[in-house]
Amino acid sequence: MSSHTRARRRNVALVVLIGFACMIAGAALFRDPTLVVSAVLMAVGLLLGVGGTFVLRSRTGRAAGHGEDLDERDTELRDAAHYRSYQAFGALMLADLAYGLVVAGHPEAGSLTAAMTATLFLLGTAMPALNLAWTLPDDDPEDFATTPPRAA
Repeated sequence: MSSHTRARRRNVALVVLIGFACMIAGAALFRDPTLVVSAVLMAVGLLLGVGGTFVLRSRTGRAAGHGEDLDERDTELRDAAHYRSYQAFGALMLADLAYGLVVAGHPEAGSLTAAMTATLFLLGTAMPALNLAWTLPDDDPEDFATTPPRAA
């Protein structure tokens, strides 16, 4: 099975989401008695989330590329993914605002809110790659063949 299939991209997308879930849990625990647990969760999450995002960006190929490199179909896919991701990013920022209001009375509210904001911001920047990984169809195997196809 090619590494450019929807199933493989979705598996990597799930790893990225697990990584960001670890980072969110670590950001929520970012206070004195649980600081070591928070640091471990955030380090593991950063490795899985950001590392997986780089893998997804390479696996989503042309649709994640620059405008001058794209045909009309790829441009539409990229634009749709960015639009949906922008909407999700807005929801993440609203969740961050709500989180900031909930922890406002805590003595370490600034650190907690800053950690959560940074985590949700990183997740927001990964949204286009996650969206494309989930929605793009399987790539044509001939695009990745090492030998040219034989003439019939």
